[in-house]
Amino acid sequence: MGLRKKLLGLAVSLVAFNALLWGLPKIAPEVPERYEGIMAATPPPGTAAKTTAPPLPPGFPSMERPPPKIVVPDGQPQPIDTKFGLTYDIPADWRNFSGGYVTWTTGDESVTYGAIGDFGYKYCPETDGSTLAESGMTGRNGMDVYAAALDAARGAEIIFGDTTAPPPVVAFAEPTEVEVAGQRAVRYTVSVTGIHQRQLCDPTEAIFDVVAMTAYATAPVAVFMIELHQDVEGALDHSVADQVISTIRRTDSKDGVGNGT
Repeated sequence: MGLRKKLLGLAVSLVAFNALLWGLPKIAPEVPERYEGIMAATPPPGTAAKTTAPPLPPGFPSMERPPPKIVVPDGQPQPIDTKFGLTYDIPADWRNFSGGYVTWTTGDESVTYGAIGDFGYKYCPETDGSTLAESGMTGRNGMDVYAAALDAARGAEIIFGDTTAPPPVVAFAEPTEVEVAGQRAVRYTVSVTGIHQRQLCDPTEAIFDVVAMTAYATAPVAVFMIELHQDVEGALDHSVADQVISTIRRTDSKDGVGNGT
């Protein structure tokens, strides 16, 4: 799989060393500065690439830091507020890493998501930062929900790629329209096979879902992703993705918890 860096919180000297190792978590503060990942539209062929995203509409709210982590009693679903004015719930037995972000890199391309939840952390002892499932959200600027969803779905080639091996086989299902917080959203489900194993406990298959939707802060469009590793002990059923996606709603600005609308 692509080089994976998860921001948690170590000294800068260790970061420089860890960045040389495949899959070893890169450490940073629990509440990091603004993470990269709010991408602008890809320019048409033959035109110059844009170095900055289009400006947000006047008065559009924006957050430099993610909202504080929401702590709930054990056994309850865990809400994660995001920088995009949206909240989603992870199951009670997942790890809440709402203040961090994760980046996958293959070659000179990378994919970044924040507001992270994960399951089965360190299930594969030989692979640092291994997880059975992961969720997160990022933003897109300068594209509609259809273009944003397709752009994010193509990120599977980076997330599950490996420059030391042939690329995985990535199969895209037809996009479907869903509703999130009363607004039109677009979902892609991507099946990935032939993932290169660096360790015997690494997955060879995965299901990757993305949903692009209207955002209410930081970027005009938000993109949610959930990846479920398959063909390994403890793998989750795809119905978990459906369940988590169904919880996405607009954040209640009064108390920081999604209002379910």
